[in-house]
Amino acid sequence: MIDNINRRILKALQHNARISYAELGKQVHLSAPAVAERIRKLEQEGVISGYCVSVDMDKLGLPVVAIVQCKVFRAMERQFKELLLTIPDIIECYNTTGEQAFVIKMATVSMARLDEILELFGDMSDTNTMMILSTPVHRTLPDTFFE
Repeated sequence: MIDNINRRILKALQHNARISYAELGKQVHLSAPAVAERIRKLEQEGVISGYCVSVDMDKLGLPVVAIVQCKVFRAMERQFKELLLTIPDIIECYNTTGEQAFVIKMATVSMARLDEILELFGDMSDTNTMMILSTPVHRTLPDTFFE
């Protein structure tokens, strides 16, 4: 069950997934074992599906980060999905409603590499590419969830 304490636990984990149970307990006014038990239950219920690290793509040598909208040609969707799985530069992909059925986020080493990838898409889709300049908001849950 997602009560106010679990919401506060999730909010704290969203900001720092490595926070200790003791520190988290102080924030939500519970003991460390009680916090650990709540987190274990949230994991068992599938509410918490995993933990990940947030990285600076530029510092990793991946300065070109782009969103690509793809309008896949008729009867090419299966092949397009197979192609996506072979491109290691893709870090997220969403199958969406509307004409631009796929929205892809990728991080690459150069504009030339981005161009190579877009050429791979050319036989299967029309694309619209947007370069990410900055990320002013990065959350895993909307703040309204915690109100």
